[in-house]
Amino acid sequence: MVNLWKKDWESEVKWNESYGELLSHARHKGGYWMAIFFEECSIHASEGRALLESIREVVHTSCPYCRERLKYDTILLYDLLICVISEIKFFEVKVENN
Repeated sequence: MVNLWKKDWESEVKWNESYGELLSHARHKGGYWMAIFFEECSIHASEGRALLESIREVVHTSCPYCRERLKYDTILLYDLLICVISEIKFFEVKVENN
């Protein structure tokens, strides 16, 4: 699910560059396209928040097998959360600042 949600912008180091290119393209096309661009960024961040809620529900499961499995996947879960939260914050900050 996360792989379908994430932007395919390589590493976080490239996010500003990729974002800037898309923003520049939207600016070139005009105000209407900029509004759409920022709306899409906002939607992406909201979808990420919903994804975090889904992950939270999995972590707080009452299923004994699932809870036992989570013990062994803690590091993977941590990496997943960092990945999702980083991208959410990136888009939230960009939308707030524009």
